[in-house]
Amino acid sequence: MYNKNKYSMPFCGLQLKLFETGKKAPSFEYQASSAKAKFQCSLTKKLYGLSEVMNWYKTPEVQAYAQQGYMLKWGSRIQDAKETKYGADTEQVVCIYMVKPYKSGAIDGMKPIAQAMPQYAAVAMTQAQPSAPDNAVPVTMKDHKQINEDSEPLDDEIPF
Repeated sequence: MYNKNKYSMPFCGLQLKLFETGKKAPSFEYQASSAKAKFQCSLTKKLYGLSEVMNWYKTPEVQAYAQQGYMLKWGSRIQDAKETKYGADTEQVVCIYMVKPYKSGAIDGMKPIAQAMPQYAAVAMTQAQPSAPDNAVPVTMKDHKQINEDSEPLDDEIPF
């Protein structure tokens, strides 16, 4: 059920009524003349044409919502017509309205960086361990030449 205490500010939007045409899809089922149809503000009940929607947005009543982080959203609903014209039972109400965006701890389902990255843990420094055995001696160039002199040469003489 709608809880009025949940929302601190009243509904803020522009509503436009479209009337039933009697046709079925793919034809338009609801329509309104752009010359006659006007959006009605839910707060002030003032009427606005399609070209005046930005003027409505700039009014102080709507700017109070914008300054609190509300953003515009489009929606529509089909409802029973209050006046039945030409045998039409329903009308479609198209609305542009202000909503407070949902704020979660994550953007697009992703964790914040602080949660996604592993945290740095301080580890005590240890002394480096030697990789060679205790009796190992380094090899010098002199040792390298001695090994090559003892072995047979790798190059064969090529007869010409």
